[in-house]
Amino acid sequence: MKFLCIEDHPLILLGLRLVFAEFYPTASISHTETFQGALSILEEERFDLAVLDIDIPGGENVRMIKLMREKRPGIPILIHSAFDEKVYALPYMQAGADGFISKQAPQEEFLTAVQAILDHGRYVSYDVQQIFLSSFTDISGRTTGGNPIVTLSPRERRVMQLMTEGKWTKEIAAIMNLKENTISTYKRRIYDKMEVKDPIELSKKIALFR
Repeated sequence: MKFLCIEDHPLILLGLRLVFAEFYPTASISHTETFQGALSILEEERFDLAVLDIDIPGGENVRMIKLMREKRPGIPILIHSAFDEKVYALPYMQAGADGFISKQAPQEEFLTAVQAILDHGRYVSYDVQQIFLSSFTDISGRTTGGNPIVTLSPRERRVMQLMTEGKWTKEIAAIMNLKENTISTYKRRIYDKMEVKDPIELSKKIALFR
């Protein structure tokens, strides 16, 4: 069995190696600290599972799933992220990821996610499952659960995530390498889609879906 860890944080990588070594002692574990490195490795080798940090250097948001599968069709992909799973899980699962697990999840849940995917299943936490259920649409195309988070684009979700962390427009622009007026446009779209007027209302609205 072969695992590929796409992770640039040394302590997280060490933890992944220790967990895999303990529960899959005969497995081979490879790693890379950049997304381009992952694509290069996938051109050369087959893996039973790739564990992907979506905040990896060189990453391309949800497009990473498509790009990885172009290099290695059918590669099982588990997203392992510090980003809010209630915001980010849905778009990555829709893009084709096999699972999404928070870096805050306990070891037992991580192993459950890994084994589910190795058994040709998929995995998200219970809380995310509830959000998925609320995103179903009826035959007329209306959402039955009314969760506005599912209407946000990947970049809008990223901006919203940074807003909830207390970042100002200038800081978000620097982090995302975009112009401040572009971030302001994203913020207006977020407010419109979430039906709120300011960051305080936004935080309260997000809390309703957690």
